[in-house]
Amino acid sequence: MRRDVEAYVRSCKLCQQFKASTQKPGGLMRPIVVNEPWNTVGIDLTGPLPKTRRGNSFILVVIDYFTKWIELFPLANTKAKTIAQVFVDEVLCRFRFPVRVISDNGVQFLSNIFTNVCLALDIKHQRTPLYHPQSNLCERVNRTIKPLLAALTYNDNKSWDIKLPQIAFALLTALSDSTEQSPAFLMFDRHPRQPLDLCLPSPAPLDQSPTETDLLDYRKQLLADLLPAYASTREILDISHQKQADQYNQYHRSLQFEPDDLVWITALSGIAMGKWRGKKLSARRAGPYRVMERLSSLTYSLIHTITGQELSPIHVNCLERYYSFNSID
Repeated sequence: MRRDVEAYVRSCKLCQQFKASTQKPGGLMRPIVVNEPWNTVGIDLTGPLPKTRRGNSFILVVIDYFTKWIELFPLANTKAKTIAQVFVDEVLCRFRFPVRVISDNGVQFLSNIFTNVCLALDIKHQRTPLYHPQSNLCERVNRTIKPLLAALTYNDNKSWDIKLPQIAFALLTALSDSTEQSPAFLMFDRHPRQPLDLCLPSPAPLDQSPTETDLLDYRKQLLADLLPAYASTREILDISHQKQADQYNQYHRSLQFEPDDLVWITALSGIAMGKWRGKKLSARRAGPYRVMERLSSLTYSLIHTITGQELSPIHVNCLERYYSFNSID
């Protein structure tokens, strides 16, 4: 009798739709593992910002997940052709073709032209889950550069685009908490000269071109410095990822679904900053949806059981299991 009563109460459709859950959010952290520079890059757009005198209103942000090297490109528009052109000319041709690129679900990154660029260059295009922007490291960069831009352009907000190189230089020469090295050092095996270095004696200029022996010695020294630095960075990143995962997982629980499972999805119109911010008396969850495919350990492809609406990819922390009286043993 008790078991039947619990099953009946838990399967109340209105309760499942409207009541707040007292459980921890679902989904444990799965860090993105990278072992070399420019293996995995993130790409994102910031804006619209106040239009500058040069006609720019957006920033294209690109970051290397290993070295934390960032590139900031001011843009006048967000057309897919513009994004793809800058990505190929200013990123791929200057650094290397990455194995994976991570972006959100913006129409520019879902366009045929961007998709075809990735296919032609054998780059895996990974999209972050809907309404889960923290899956892209670029979002963290956006949070950093926006207050810096606001401070530097306090008296003239139409000149922010000419401040981007200064902000990028400051970030590239600063030590990263994740790697304990600056992005510039991990890229070039040296720290660039900075304004503070002007207080020190200038290095003596070379009077003659380096010999072949000098070049070979420099190459050996470069490898002797960079290879251990990369090994150390990999270890530090692993430790950092583990600490972040341990802290994150304290407040989350393991939650998984299989194809054909029925689920509720947090009403997307009410999500803000990953939390419920819907109108009063409105339903917290929508559905039921059926799981069509498990895309990864944390993301799923869904279809509405009545309307046929498809959603993909959806992060597991937006989902709750759907209970019906018949589905409970």
